Amino acid sequence: MREFFIEFVNLHFKKPVEISQSHVRDLLLLSLFLDYFGLDNPSGIHFLDLYPYIFNEFHLWHKSLGLEKGGISFIPCC
Repeated sequence: MREFFIEFVNLHFKKPVEISQSHVRDLLLLSLFLDYFGLDNPSGIHFLDLYPYIFNEFHLWHKSLGLEKGGISFIPCC
């Protein structure tokens, strides 16, 4: 019975979560590359609405990479 529930969860919930994570990862990588190459980031203005929600996560992320500063110009951190 337990195996049935595990397969059910994997079948119905694992794929949508993976797709959602993929979209978020792609957007983050796009913004990082655009900022690195000095190009204007069209999604930067939309991130300002999310700034209060992602500030702590962004801070933990760049500290876990060993970076003193965040590295993204439109998200001031540290």
